[in-house]
Amino acid sequence: MSFVLALALVLLSASLVGLMALHREALRRVLLRAVDPRPLALFRIAFGCCLLATMVEIAPLLDYLFSDEGLLPRAVVPELMGRGATIGFGDGVREPAGPRDLAALLEFVTSGRWSPLYFGDSPTAVRLHFAALVVAALGLTLGWRTRVSTILCWLLYAGLLRRGDAHWGGEQVFCAFLFLLMWSRCGAAFSVDNWRRCRALRRRGFLSMSSGPGEGAGLAPSPAAPRGLVAIYRRIPAWPQALIAGQLALCYVVNGWAKSGPTWRSGDALLLVLSRDTYVRWDMSAAIAAVGPWPLRLASWGVAWWERLFPLVLVGLALRAVARSGAPGLQGAASAGARLCWAGIAVAAGLAASVPQDLVEKSGDLGGSERAATLAVVAAIAAAVAIAGPRAAAVGRRLAAGPLAPRWWLGFGALFHLANHALLAVGAFAPATLAAYLVCGAGPWAVAMSQRALRGLARLGVPVPEHLRRETAVAAEDPSLPHLHRDAAALPGWAIAAAGGLVLAGGLVGLAAGAGPRAWHAAWLAAGTGLTIVGWRAARRRRSETTALVEPWAHGPAGRLAAGGLVAYHVVALLVWQLPAWSSLPWRGPARALVGPWIELSYTSQRWSMFAPNPPRDQMLVRTTVVDAAGVRHRFAEGPQRADDLPLPHPWHDRWRKIGDGLLGQRERMSLWHVRYLCRRWALEHAGEPAREARLEGLRAPLAPPGSDRREHFAAHVETRVLAQVNCAEEPFAQLAPEVRARHGLPPAPPGSLRFVWAPERAATWAERRTRRDPLAPLWPLAALGLLAALARWAREDRRERAGG
Repeated sequence: MSFVLALALVLLSASLVGLMALHREALRRVLLRAVDPRPLALFRIAFGCCLLATMVEIAPLLDYLFSDEGLLPRAVVPELMGRGATIGFGDGVREPAGPRDLAALLEFVTSGRWSPLYFGDSPTAVRLHFAALVVAALGLTLGWRTRVSTILCWLLYAGLLRRGDAHWGGEQVFCAFLFLLMWSRCGAAFSVDNWRRCRALRRRGFLSMSSGPGEGAGLAPSPAAPRGLVAIYRRIPAWPQALIAGQLALCYVVNGWAKSGPTWRSGDALLLVLSRDTYVRWDMSAAIAAVGPWPLRLASWGVAWWERLFPLVLVGLALRAVARSGAPGLQGAASAGARLCWAGIAVAAGLAASVPQDLVEKSGDLGGSERAATLAVVAAIAAAVAIAGPRAAAVGRRLAAGPLAPRWWLGFGALFHLANHALLAVGAFAPATLAAYLVCGAGPWAVAMSQRALRGLARLGVPVPEHLRRETAVAAEDPSLPHLHRDAAALPGWAIAAAGGLVLAGGLVGLAAGAGPRAWHAAWLAAGTGLTIVGWRAARRRRSETTALVEPWAHGPAGRLAAGGLVAYHVVALLVWQLPAWSSLPWRGPARALVGPWIELSYTSQRWSMFAPNPPRDQMLVRTTVVDAAGVRHRFAEGPQRADDLPLPHPWHDRWRKIGDGLLGQRERMSLWHVRYLCRRWALEHAGEPAREARLEGLRAPLAPPGSDRREHFAAHVETRVLAQVNCAEEPFAQLAPEVRARHGLPPAPPGSLRFVWAPERAATWAERRTRRDPLAPLWPLAALGLLAALARWAREDRRERAGG
């Protein structure tokens, strides 16, 4: 364990807590404001289309991935996939399948790892589940019952992956963004919901028309309209969009710094990627030979460093938003405190930079020097801010309008993704990532382009709503309307600093004293309870006061506290979860265990390492064979194998190829389960007759030199090794389950012919397993729900007072 690195992390955390407490007014004006709903609506549409595309990708593999006739039979699902959620479920062999009692159901509910497929995973159940997901995704895309559709999308999509994830490849993008969309009001524009709302208001005479009073942005009550007029586009909270932007930056920066291998340093990474047939759309050997290595090397270096530095986009967006918010600058003691915090960040970064040998996963890795140099630059910048004090704000505004402007970073990213999509079939997650640019600064431009396109369609005679036929887009809801929140309630800085310090202390106690998640959860609940009490009293004292705002609050005082708490908790959980796997951080596992329940509940577990630390240097394929009862060898199951055992590019994304990569090395433990599946599949397709043997082989050859015939090269240099080979009669879980036989009208298996094997840590009965559970584990989510109930009651009281006033 590196004491220097641990000290740097503690100092960094304390300094960030101090900065948040001091800059609380700017933070809340940026995160908790109400903004134009159209950029998020465009993201919803683009993201929904990508989600539907990924549904098309996995549809042919439903039975293999998610059903009890596929890769994992139902008996092993509680052990391998259910984890804590199904600890009270029987496996159907030693105990009857399903939850054993009400306590088991409580464990399932409080675990957060929910999936309907734990209760039934026949092919019919899987198809019904998938059909419901497609309907929900359509609802999300069209904006029909948007909140319900988004919640169903998240539940059903996560439910699929919690049953089977052998095809995992970019799914974390959809999981992370779906969870955040669920908290947003993404259906407030360009949606069936908003169209229905506007139609109802127009019929009653309450809608502000684009050609009438208010010009579509709403109108305050007046003699002509005693109840006022409602805007076409109501303002929505900004914080879900900020979280989406933060999630995108986290995805890029972690993925970029994972690219630390020698091929990325030499610039040959993209050459290797384009030379394998796993993702390329066509054979590019001739094109690679024609352009030579240097364009690809420059592209490799450019992509790696662009990903690593992408968080600068957030810095630029934050600086611009703070400048527009009208938040007052820090003065006096607050300014001195901020300079001290920046000095703390500089010291923390300098300490980390002084131990480059601790910034690697294992001794001899090459990425430590690059990370140390970057941290040294961060330390110098933080020190400059500490020295400059208030003068740094003016410099920041100039940088936000120049090199930190989103157009440069997003423009490079758009070119990268478009080129990536043209050359590589990596899946729908890549355009879903690109869609997130709409909430990272590209939204206003996209809204203007959409308005222009719709106006062009109107000229061609296509029916288009009146407000979308205008030369310029209708403004969002007028920020001066009286029903919008402008109250002066605010948490004092000492309360935020105390809450942050309490959480930090809870984490240190949980790690250093061995208290674990109990101390962590107790610290967060205590901090939330304290802030609720302090916030309620502050709001009571200033209930009649208002504050001058450029953009109104998205919520009342209780809603702002709840939203701020959710943002803080989610961001902290993601950052802790992404702690690097360096040997100098042996407490990484215990730290991740602190936030594990939230990561599991939100299903935002993430491991960003595409083509990292190095792309594979070999062309690899799989081959599956089955020997029948008569001893005849058969090539069986189309699966991830090629018909002629030779490389062949594919124009569309084929998830079998991703599964093949997993079998060949990324997830080798799948190999044994795949050959077991081959045994069961053979028996299912041959009237229950078992095969004698199933084998999975890996074919490997060096990548072909540019310009050569890759198929001929592979055939001349291929080497074969057996990944898994089993006797289908004796291998555990290689025989058809009784319920599968009954479903297909097959005779029962002979007595004693079924084979099973269980993990030693999985006790046979629920009574034994229950003794190993933490009895307080279910209490933490219940306590959190109690705190949310208190905030909800406060919010109801606030609404009644506003309505009465």
